[in-house]
Amino acid sequence: MALRYNRDDMNSDSPHPANRCHFCAATSYHHLIARDQAGTLRPTKTLVCDGCGRQFDDTEAWRSGADAASASREVGKP
Repeated sequence: MALRYNRDDMNSDSPHPANRCHFCAATSYHHLIARDQAGTLRPTKTLVCDGCGRQFDDTEAWRSGADAASASREVGKP
């Protein structure tokens, strides 16, 4: 069975890349940083969209928009 793919899905210059936020179309996210029980800042499993600031449990939720929390008030602040 031959694998088939859409060239636009593999091209980062595509106007509709496959790996993008369902809400704002941003193509990047980062892990939420929070203090652990010892008070040390560490990355968590929660993902935060770099565009809209919504928080997601995993990349599939980021892509599909499932289980998204509201946008963070801190997004865009210097």
